[in-house]
Amino acid sequence: MTELNFLAITDTAEDLNPVHDVLRPFERDDAVQIRIKRIGWDRAWQTLLMDAIEGKGPHVSQIGSTWGATMAMFDALRTFSSDEVDQMGGAPQFLPSAWETVKLAGRPDVWSIPWTVYTFVLFYRQDILKSAGIHPDVAFVTPEAMCETFAKLSKNGILPWAFPTLHPYQDLVHIASSWVRANGGEFLARNGYDPVFGKPEARQGLMSFFELFPYLPPSLRGLSIEACTQAFARGETATLIGGIEIADELLTSPYTSQELRENLAVTTLPGVPWIGGDHLVIWKNVHADAELERVALDLVQYLAACDTQVQFFKSGNVLPARLDAYPQIEFSLDSSTETMQKILKTGRPHPPVRLWRRIEAFLEDMLLDIGNVVLRQPTVPAAETTEQMIIAYEEKLSAVLKS
Repeated sequence: MTELNFLAITDTAEDLNPVHDVLRPFERDDAVQIRIKRIGWDRAWQTLLMDAIEGKGPHVSQIGSTWGATMAMFDALRTFSSDEVDQMGGAPQFLPSAWETVKLAGRPDVWSIPWTVYTFVLFYRQDILKSAGIHPDVAFVTPEAMCETFAKLSKNGILPWAFPTLHPYQDLVHIASSWVRANGGEFLARNGYDPVFGKPEARQGLMSFFELFPYLPPSLRGLSIEACTQAFARGETATLIGGIEIADELLTSPYTSQELRENLAVTTLPGVPWIGGDHLVIWKNVHADAELERVALDLVQYLAACDTQVQFFKSGNVLPARLDAYPQIEFSLDSSTETMQKILKTGRPHPPVRLWRRIEAFLEDMLLDIGNVVLRQPTVPAAETTEQMIIAYEEKLSAVLKS
């Protein structure tokens, strides 16, 4: 029996259960034993990067969708041929934003196969908006509209939102990118080396994003995303930014009020939604064993298949990377279907550039710093603070990338 090592990235051991569920039929039908190693997201990047540098690693692994470009730099991954891609249905079967990150910018090689996608949405209370005279169809369509909505909610004595602040939040870059792109801005130029978040288009978006921070009262600052979700579930706030899978958590949580269950709705973030997710890669070390390489490819093809991705959504509430899977899945909220349709059409990933993870870490620190300064200096307009800090940070990153 062939033994195959598979590395999965999950926050907890319990999160591995859906992975085990989806792998069992493959193990049974192909007489393969898959040894799963779990690693948390907090250590995944560093671990896989060292594996790439040292030329080792598992046989097959899950990676962040933008990580493949860096892994490819070290020649640690096995590429997929056009015939192998065609056997999976071909590139058109996958979400375009997911397929955009399977290649290194400027090169034709396919280094990874999309497995899952992830995005952020805005949950809101329909009854609370109605009580404040706010129509949901226009409340969040642009960054400016969202600021106006928060101002009106606050004027009516309603806490607009809870959001992770004061401490590092790894999804801050993904969420803020919607605002950056709202007016055609970007964090990074197409060449992958020049920061452009200080340009007027991106700067205006970030200024609008941080103008939302003064609406966070002291009691809701410094919370984790889990604590923010619970505050929203208890009815303490009118909105919540989170992954679309949180809808199920909100509807079943013991913290959730009956009013929220009856009035919960979801829509897109203002601007251009970010779409990320996970890809599957085969490490180059399988070349030493032809049978092992065959099984590794079979596993990726199995996990990338439409039926498997539909099953993975049903067991793990994980969004598919295949377009043809979406007609077969159902969301717990009716408004989630329309919201996801919009995101699938307009969402975009971060750029597949070699230095992206380094740049992303820089941006995480920058956004955290700006948010904290805005909260510490309530007498200074948030837009003014943001503009000054962004210009300084753009110069700093430019110097770092040129060094």
